[in-house]
This record gives sequence, structure tokens and C-alpha cells, in this order.
Amino acid sequence: MIDRALNTTVERLNGHLAARFRTGEPVVMLAPLTDAEGKPADTVKNRLALFVVNIAEDTVPRGPQGGRGTAGGTVRTARPVHLDIYAVLASAHEPDRYLEGLKLLSAALLFFQAQPLLTTQSAPDLPTGIDRLSFELANLRIEEISQLWSNLGGRYVPSVLLKIRSCTLDADAVQTIEPAIRSTAPTVLPGSGGAP
Repeated sequence: MIDRALNTTVERLNGHLAARFRTGEPVVMLAPLTDAEGKPADTVKNRLALFVVNIAEDTVPRGPQGGRGTAGGTVRTARPVHLDIYAVLASAHEPDRYLEGLKLLSAALLFFQAQPLLTTQSAPDLPTGIDRLSFELANLRIEEISQLWSNLGGRYVPSVLLKIRSCTLDADAVQTIEPAIRSTAPTVLPGSGGAP
């Protein structure tokens, strides 16, 4: 589900930027800025890179535990887990193309400003299982930015932290099966002397 949410984000963003700048090749890649050894990744060179920095559970209550009725009763399933994906959109442009990177990053921000919410009505091509995706800018203090980039093992590049919401994990795992109620008549216990 996380992969589909991020792929959809990148596809939408590439479509927006391709129309705006009349380019045929993707300018946004779903990839980290560095490879496994910490060297700059060639796949994102002179492009925008979108990569995950955190995944957290959205703890806002979203209704009752799942369940569905059957002829034999009610099947209770595990409550779905709703996730917030924190992703960085960063300019991986070389120094001589720094201004181009800023221009692309600005255009990408305009996309998120204009379309902060994708639903099945506004985006019928959303992948199965994703009903909506919302995008928010997440502000960090200078100290937090420094710590984030230090943890990433790289030097800061122009970037923005996005909070992508409403990614839901649901295995539809059965927890209990509650039998159906067959009668509403009171039960007479043996030795109680008859009907109440």
C-alpha cells in the first residue's frame, strides 16, 4: 500500500511537471539521494527525489472495528491501520543547475497547493485500496532539519518535508465470528417454574 501511494504521488507530480515544462522524461524519481555506500545516486542526478524518512500510525479514531454480516452471524475483522508517510521531496541538481532545481521544486509545491487532496472522484485512477491521499507540508525547525540531514548522512539540499495521509493497511484478518441471534423469545431455564 505504501508503495502504491508513493508511486501514485510521483506519477501525478511527473504528469504535472511534464505538462508545465513540456518534457517527455520524468523529472521526479521515487528514490533516495544516495546509494548504499552513501555516494550520490545516479538515478536522481539533476532530478527531484522523493524518499521516505518516517512512517507513523495516524491515531485519530476512524470509527468502529470492522465487521460484516453473514447468514451465520457477524464476522469481526481487525481494525485497519491508518498511516502517515513522511517523505522528503529534494532537489538533487548539480551546482551549475541549482536554479533549475529550485524552479522544479517550486512547481512541485504549486502542484501540492492546487491538489492537496486526491479522492476517487478527483482521481478515478487511484490504485485499488486507496480511497484518498492528502498532502500537507510539515514544518521543521532549523535544528530538526540539521538533525534530519545528519541522520540521512548527507548535506542539505533544497527540499520540503511532506506528510502524506490516509494510507490504510487492512489485511481483512478475521478476529471473531459472532453467531446470529435466531430468536428474541425469552429462554426458560429448567426448574424455573415455567414461563415468566
